[in-house]
Amino acid sequence: MYALYVATMDLRSRARRRTLRRVMVALLATLVSVARPVGAQASAPAELSLASALALAQRQSPLFERVEARYGIARGDVRTAGQWPNPTLEYRRENLGSPLLPDEFVTAYIPIDVTGRRVQLARATRRGTARALAERDAAQQDAALTIARAWVAAVLAAELAQVTAQQHEAADEIARLEAVRAGEGVSSEAAARRTRVEATRLAHLRALAEARAVQERGALATALGVPDTQLPALPLSRDGRSALASATVDASLRAALDTLSTLDLEALRARALADRAELRAASLAREEASFRQAVERGGVLGDWQLQGGSKLTGGFFTGQIGLAVPIPIFHRNGGARERSAGEVRDADALSRTTALAVEADVRAAHDALRRLRTLGTAAQESPADADVIADAARVAYAEGHMTLLELLDAQRAAADARTLARQYAADLLLARLTLARAVGAPILPGAPQ
Repeated sequence: MYALYVATMDLRSRARRRTLRRVMVALLATLVSVARPVGAQASAPAELSLASALALAQRQSPLFERVEARYGIARGDVRTAGQWPNPTLEYRRENLGSPLLPDEFVTAYIPIDVTGRRVQLARATRRGTARALAERDAAQQDAALTIARAWVAAVLAAELAQVTAQQHEAADEIARLEAVRAGEGVSSEAAARRTRVEATRLAHLRALAEARAVQERGALATALGVPDTQLPALPLSRDGRSALASATVDASLRAALDTLSTLDLEALRARALADRAELRAASLAREEASFRQAVERGGVLGDWQLQGGSKLTGGFFTGQIGLAVPIPIFHRNGGARERSAGEVRDADALSRTTALAVEADVRAAHDALRRLRTLGTAAQESPADADVIADAARVAYAEGHMTLLELLDAQRAAADARTLARQYAADLLLARLTLARAVGAPILPGAPQ
């Protein structure tokens, strides 16, 4: 009986060691590496970098098409408001149906600006055209930042789905091993059920994360103006490093981002005041409103009308000349003058508001980037921390120094560390792009500095 007991215990010990080895192999394969993307194919298509996404957006994004359309509308409105009245040519024949010889008139009516309104209107039109162009530049930068944010959100969602999938696979493997251990009598049934509950929880989170990745990919495809089925593959993390930490951007944008990161707040503020298209647009709108106010002030006395032509009467050709002068008795252009004064006040308020908003944008963007950069070392080392956590948990559990609950908690901590690294890389890249937008640096590839 003693020999049978010893043999039974030896079998159980060997089974336990074999199970522990399987746990160690599973942890080593699933916790340490995050290199394999979810659903990766053997031959992946070319990846959609940030630079290529922005270049593609310039060619076919509905956002940029709408910017150009609104620019055309604005220019059309400016040109319509600045049109001069046309001269009029009249032919008239009189004395029809009478014994008298018919009289024939050919008369030209030419409006004459005697108050200088045409000059002010031309100046307003030039300012309005330049304003529309500055507004288009600002709208293009907003659209570019929208595309960049959509790209970051899509890549981040895909990478977080990758981390969650890996965490679920590890928990699922542990649950299967614990079920084997419980069947062999090495561990309790409660432990096996606990690991299965954890695996089910992670399966739920994985499904949500992968669904979110599909949604963000679809949102990016919509912003770019392509079907999501034709969108190139998104870059994912390799060797534990997030693709967002080494995002491929345009060379000019990369240089601008690196330069901006070294400037202090006052230098950034000065650059924003010099380069922001919104400030140019607001200044031009103020000048345009002033010139239009001068136009309406001169509208108290409208255009005179010079008349001249020829007349055939009684068989003789004669000439004719005339001058029509409007008399401002009932209509003194009061409504238009009042409106133009309000437009000047509104343009003044808009200019001040825009300047304050630009300064606030620069301060907020600079502060956000500064705070994120102070966390850089700790956040960037989190993937290494995840590897350490995974290795330590594997060894401790194999040697019996860690309980199952502690192992699951360590697995969750390792996943949290990898998630932190990817979220930090996304936030840092967005902060750099937001700062570039705040100071008026070009975000689009090939845009002039």
